[in-house]
Order: sequence, then C-alpha cells, then structure tokens
Amino acid sequence: MPKPIPAADFLKTPDKIEPSPVYAVFGPEQYLRRKCLRALLQQLESRGLEIRRVEVTDNIATLLDDLRSPSLFGGDFAAVVLNQRVGPRHEVTTRFKDELSAYLEKPGKRNVLVFDGATFQRNLTVPKRVCANFPSVICDELKPWDRRGWNRLVADAAVELGMKPDEHALTALHEYTGGSLARAESELHKLTLLVENGRLTANDIAHACGYEGADVTFPLCDAILAGDTRQALAHAAKMAGKAELGSVLSLLALLRLQVVALGRAAMALRHGGSASDAVSSAKVRLRDNLKGGFVRTARNLDRGDIQEAVGVLLKADETMKTASPDPANLLVSVVTRLCETLHNRETERAVIR
Repeated sequence: MPKPIPAADFLKTPDKIEPSPVYAVFGPEQYLRRKCLRALLQQLESRGLEIRRVEVTDNIATLLDDLRSPSLFGGDFAAVVLNQRVGPRHEVTTRFKDELSAYLEKPGKRNVLVFDGATFQRNLTVPKRVCANFPSVICDELKPWDRRGWNRLVADAAVELGMKPDEHALTALHEYTGGSLARAESELHKLTLLVENGRLTANDIAHACGYEGADVTFPLCDAILAGDTRQALAHAAKMAGKAELGSVLSLLALLRLQVVALGRAAMALRHGGSASDAVSSAKVRLRDNLKGGFVRTARNLDRGDIQEAVGVLLKADETMKTASPDPANLLVSVVTRLCETLHNRETERAVIR
C-alpha cells in the first residue's frame, strides 16, 4: 500500500514516480501543490500524454467514459480535475463518490486521471482509495520555525526567474509575505520587472513589495508612523469590518507604543540628533522604505502633540472598558484623531522642553 510522497522528496526526483492510471497532488500548501503538479504534468507529457484540464460540473460520466476508452483519432491524454470545496458545494470526490469509486476499481489503461486536491480529505472514501492504491504527493505547509526550508524554496524560485536573492532579501520577503510561499512567488514575478542585474536585495523588496491579506494591523501602525494618513484610514476601514473588543484593545496598546516611539524620535531631533539617531533612539523596528516618513513625522511634533495623541488612546481605552461602544466606530475614530494630531501640523515647532 503506497503512502503519499512528501512534496520535497517528489521534487528531488519527479521522474522516479511510477506510471499509473490515477495520480493525486494534494495538500494545503498552495505553492508546493502547484509546483508538484507542474512537475508531474511535465513527466506525463514526456510520456506522450496530452494534458487536459477538465471542469466537472453536474456530470462526470462523460469524463470517465473518455478515460476508459482510448480515442480512435487522438492520442492518450491526462485529465486534470480540481478537487476543491467552495462554500456549500462539495468537492468532486464527494459529489461523485459512487462513480469515482467504481472507476478506481477498474481504471482506464491508457488515459490518466489526475486530482489537483486543493481540498482532499483522506478519511473520505475516494481520497482514501486514491492514496492507498495509486501514487500521490502530499504538500503540507511548512512549520513556522522552518525558515531554512522556506528560504531554500524561495531562493530556488528566484533562481528559476533569473534572480539571486541574498539573506537579507529573503528575510525581508518573508516578513512582507507573512511566510506565504504563494505570495512570495507572486512578488518574485513582479520583482523580475525591476531587478536589472539579477541580484535581489532587501532594498528591492522594500521598494517594490507591499502588504496584502486581511490582517492589516502592522501596516496600519506603519502608515501612522510614516505620516500616510490616507493609507492609515484605508487600513482602519478594512479592520473595522471585523473589529471586536479584544482586537481593538490590543491595537490601542500597540498604537500607544508607536506614539511613544515617535516621542523619543522627536526629542532626539529637537536636541540636534541626526535622522539615524532619531530612529535608533526610538527603539522601533522599521523597514528602510519607512524610515524617511517616520523621521518627517517626528520632526513636526512637539511635547504637546505626543501628550494629545497618548490622551486619545487612553480615553479610547477607558471608553472600551467602562462603556459599550461600537468597536468599529471607535477604531476608525481613534485612527482619524491620531492622524489629525500627528500628521496635520505646521512645519515649525516649539522646542521640546
């Protein structure tokens, strides 16, 4: 009884996978699943099979008949079927369990069925039989602490696109993408248009990449620090849709740390320090592309501004704990008032005493 082949092992020697009438490539790691599927299809093409992507809607009988019966006029083919649950609509392997179970008992001898398992529950009938009787590749997500594995996969993907990233670039890309291999691959394709000499650096990442995804807590903080009111309000509006008491309280605490950091930077600048001194004294972690905006924001602040901004956060914190405000409205209101306090100020300021 064969066991699913781990993606890393399969990618080392994809040509070693045995001929079979049925294959499955499945798992939650989207990037690895796509990469393994491409490698498998290349092997099938090298064996003379035509690759066909098939969308199964309300009937699978025609496809199974074609798989069983070699064509009189065409060559053999491999049918790639996406197996994915979308909302209340079940996967192909669940909706057509009986038909597929019968086919797996006696599959076609020349044509090939390939499952692209975006969702592929191995405890269900059809996936269980596929994994037990036919070659399959499992694409598990990398462990959060496996940075070496992540770096290796992304570096290999960059090399395939003609770029060579250094360690700092890989760290920056991991931070920007939240460790998502699929998003990292997407960013690499964009970077190929910008990197001229093939050497990918952290500065390239900072210049070309941006935040994506639903969680915009840190992008919101960065926008406030860098003086980007418009972006800060856009992030706040996005967060407001799912705002809850606990998440807003956590955000208020995080924003207070950011305001205090701005205060330290402002004091350093008022006392004659350089921009690098201000960033260093602020004790805040910033990407290179945000440091200029951070210094500009701090340069236009005085002690009164910092006190007012902290007061906005303390008042909001007290309101959350003593009243029952709408979290979404409070979140947007706090960010708006912070931006008014920290960003919309005249250039000349009194010396912080």
